[in-house]
Amino acid sequence: MRVVRLSTGVSLRYVTSGDASETPVLLLHPWGESLSCFDRLLPLLPATIRAVAMDQRGHGHADKPPEGYALTDFAEDVDALMDALGLNTAVLVGSSSGGYVAQQVSIINPERVIGLVLVGSPRSLQDRPPFADEVDQLADPIDRSWVGGVPTVVPALP
Repeated sequence: MRVVRLSTGVSLRYVTSGDASETPVLLLHPWGESLSCFDRLLPLLPATIRAVAMDQRGHGHADKPPEGYALTDFAEDVDALMDALGLNTAVLVGSSSGGYVAQQVSIINPERVIGLVLVGSPRSLQDRPPFADEVDQLADPIDRSWVGGVPTVVPALP
């Protein structure tokens, strides 16, 4: 694990694996997750894949600024991380809402994106479900009543 201060003003944690001379593959986690969601994937990747996973702003061990959570802010952080790591281009892999960030990076700086993989991510925010509007209204810390009384102990299966 390493920490980097980006030109966007955000500090975040990232991890790399694989051969540094290979094409970089940037792994972008979903909203509410962190780079830890790739913990099981990273050891399974061959050494010929240079993987980079990062905590995005407001997630995991990244800075949590009071504002700056537009899609463009997340995309600018990815661009700034690529600059900080000396990556001219990369394949972007976005899981769920991480796919929105990957798509935004490819719109802002298409010359830096040599591949785009969207895992469980729609290609558009048009006609999104009302639940997404509710999520947009959440603030940290999330009210327990919104979570819906998720049990703290999961009963064992018979």
